[in-house]
Amino acid sequence: MIVDTRFVLDRIDGLEPAEAKETELRLQNIPLTLPAMTILELWIGVGAATSSTAERQEVRGVIESYPQADMTPSIARRAGRLLGEQMADAGDGEDPGIGKGDAAIAATAIEYDVPVLAADGHFGSLPGVEVEMYR
Repeated sequence: MIVDTRFVLDRIDGLEPAEAKETELRLQNIPLTLPAMTILELWIGVGAATSSTAERQEVRGVIESYPQADMTPSIARRAGRLLGEQMADAGDGEDPGIGKGDAAIAATAIEYDVPVLAADGHFGSLPGVEVEMYR
């Protein structure tokens, strides 16, 4: 299962729905994988915040505790196409509903043929993306 950034942040914050979902999935032997975009977004947060060394180490520890999925040219193409199609469908001046990061996370899930673990349903509007909610 591909992990959205919000899930990792909720785990770091110790939120019960995220912790319970992770426990449930581990008991079912369902692996959680961090896509490269989630890792990028987490490090953006570390860079943007006045985080302490302890916070940086916590983020690093969480990142290192999961398998990781690289951004491949195939995933990049798929993400670009997904976002482009959403933008075309939205029309002039309308929000496409996702950004570059979410398009890359969704494309990774499609490439791996697994759901995205997310806190909300905004991935559900993307064709070919299965979403597993945890809160």
